[in-house]
Amino acid sequence: MDQNIYNNSGFSEDFTLETPNMEGNKNSYESFNKILLIEDNPGDARLVELLLGESDLLNCKIKNVTTLSDGIKALEEDGEYAAILLDLTLPDSRGFETLERLLEKSPDNNVIVLTGLSDKSLGINAVKAGAQDFLIKGAFDSDLLAKSLRYSIERNSVLKRLEDTQRIAKIGNCSFNTVTNNFKASDQIYRILGLTPRKTVFSYQDIQDPSNPFHFLVDLIQQNLNGKESIQKDVDIKSIDGEIRSVSTTWTKSFNEDQHIVLNGIVQDITDRKKAETLAVKSQERYQDIFAKSKDAIVVSSFDRQLIDFNDATVELTGYSREELAQINADDLYKSPEVAENFIKLLKAEKAVKNFEAEILRKDGKVRFCTLTATVQESKDFYGFNTVVRDITERKQAEELRKSRDIAQRSAKMKEQFIASISHEMRTPMNAVLGMSNLMIQTELDDEQFKFIHSIKQSSEILLGIINDILEVSTLQNGKVEFEYSNFNLNELLENMVKVMEYKIKEKDLAFELNVDQDIPPVIKGDKLRLNQILYNLVGNAIKFTDNGFVKVNVIKTKELNGKIGINISVQDSGIGIPDDKKEAVFETFTRIRSKDRIYEGTGLGLSIAKSLVDQQYGKIGVISEFGNGSNFWFELDFEHGKLTEADHSVIKAEDDVINSVSKINLLLVEDHKMNQLVAKKTLEKKWPDITLTIANDGQEAVKILEENDFDIVLMDIQMPIMDGYEATNHIRQIMNRDLNALPVLAMTAHAHISKDEKFKQYGFNDFVLKPFEPKQLFHKIALYVNHKRNG
Repeated sequence: MDQNIYNNSGFSEDFTLETPNMEGNKNSYESFNKILLIEDNPGDARLVELLLGESDLLNCKIKNVTTLSDGIKALEEDGEYAAILLDLTLPDSRGFETLERLLEKSPDNNVIVLTGLSDKSLGINAVKAGAQDFLIKGAFDSDLLAKSLRYSIERNSVLKRLEDTQRIAKIGNCSFNTVTNNFKASDQIYRILGLTPRKTVFSYQDIQDPSNPFHFLVDLIQQNLNGKESIQKDVDIKSIDGEIRSVSTTWTKSFNEDQHIVLNGIVQDITDRKKAETLAVKSQERYQDIFAKSKDAIVVSSFDRQLIDFNDATVELTGYSREELAQINADDLYKSPEVAENFIKLLKAEKAVKNFEAEILRKDGKVRFCTLTATVQESKDFYGFNTVVRDITERKQAEELRKSRDIAQRSAKMKEQFIASISHEMRTPMNAVLGMSNLMIQTELDDEQFKFIHSIKQSSEILLGIINDILEVSTLQNGKVEFEYSNFNLNELLENMVKVMEYKIKEKDLAFELNVDQDIPPVIKGDKLRLNQILYNLVGNAIKFTDNGFVKVNVIKTKELNGKIGINISVQDSGIGIPDDKKEAVFETFTRIRSKDRIYEGTGLGLSIAKSLVDQQYGKIGVISEFGNGSNFWFELDFEHGKLTEADHSVIKAEDDVINSVSKINLLLVEDHKMNQLVAKKTLEKKWPDITLTIANDGQEAVKILEENDFDIVLMDIQMPIMDGYEATNHIRQIMNRDLNALPVLAMTAHAHISKDEKFKQYGFNDFVLKPFEPKQLFHKIALYVNHKRNG
């Protein structure tokens, strides 16, 4: 959300989530789903806004009010809402009465109750009383909120379509509760009677009055009460304007959730149908012509499933001969018997069905997707129906392909946007942490201070690696992660791990042991970062679940064959252990250990990532554990003999960061983050003490500075207020003096996706430096482009 309108409480009064391609319709709310949030807690209201912003539910406009009276007023003034999110505890109403008062004022709106964890039963009772759903505060995320709202929106849409369908079909429904004595009728029945629709509940005694417009139903209800399970009857009634109309009524008996007997009635205006039946004889010849020539299959069937008549298109569609079709049971033409049964039930209830989708099974076993449009035909000597069967197989397949493509594209786009956003938000503070650590480690420190800063730097680097892996967890699960094999000192890696974990171990007063097999060569070749990540996940896990006792790390060589060294690393602890039925589940994504008296923090990703990293390197991983007596997590990987070289130390040659000129560097840094400004400034000044460094806080400020000053190079952040890095670079390349085309502009950004496929060049950047930046890499690129500019 780029903009919010805030009220005096400090949270958003209403905000809009909109699709990116509205093309000039951003100020029109006709296409938005209106949601009313009745919530007086600013934090809970703000959380709803944030969760909606994170979800895939677009085209929403939310209005927040803090009292029930204001909510009712909003409903009266603004009309229908797609959903109402209702807190049951408000300044002017508390408890179950809040829902009852709202439903009394707005019975047709969908209400989703927001309740506390301790009031879960209240939420369940709210649903029974008429709420659509309930959500427990603090226990729902963006997906659950979006799912509930999406269901509400779709329910509104379905109800509107149902209302439209009833109006078009001239069908209404009513019900009578034999316990509460309440009689209700839908809007369409009012219309059939020539009355204005209204929300009125009658008693059975009311409709027994001959002057009551619903009195014609009394006899049918009485028959139903006297034992008949289902009643169907056509009757003539007089509407309010005196017109005689024919209606078809059907009554059935059922039980509601309170086990009350409820009589359900359907009333259809069949006046036009009666007239049509009179005209049917005259149109018979025309019908026969259409029947014979239609490209759609037309079938006349009885309700005992016999095919009475059918056209040539039916023979072509089914693959059966006329003789075979005359003997076949109609249900055998359906792939699913349940679908056939549902079609017949619907047809008998509604008397007409339009575009009912079904899969038709041909004689050769092939399936065709079809729509069925049918009407009941009833006379003295025939009770059946006519059906037009339209083959939509090709259209259906095209629609499915299009839906699959659209879903895949939206999913990929959302994933890309999510990863880009999270990457930026995590890398920006990491740049400050690593940058300050690099600066501190170059100052005069005593041994203890150096160890502290060194551990911070190493921990930050490891955290950055873990962040990258978490952001790419889907890549891990798909087996597409890339491994980089290099030479490294295993003992040094293990010692660094001990230093980083040392404070956690001391904090819990645990005994810690590191045992390394002397047969393992000191330098091996493998993926150092992935090994680090596996180790930190397993050791961190052991410390977390151990309150007393020890943690031991044992490293042994299991084999040596054809230049490969098998190394087994086990992490043993005296912690809580794992129940037998949970041992397999601990390696699954988002699995967390739960205890009756304690909840352990964590995302539940650590062991899953560790297993994925081991599996994709063709290794083994497992656990030996007894509940209450600790655990032993182990993994085994193959490595090669290694030898450290200058390249493996990531040393950049001295001449790589030397400026080939006697004049000092004149550099423009465009960065809005104050801490990152300081990190970059101090880092560059330590390298080049005579550098002239100018800082711009955003792209617009940078453009103004460039109009009046010359620079050797620009370091440009991407995400900034007023004018971002993309806009500023485009302005430099396209609008400003042509001489600035030769000015090197490096994207210095936390957006990791910019490095893929050299996308940075599309925006006019010469190169990029990814935050958190490695100082030597930054120096190297500055020297490279400054030298090129001055020599060019």
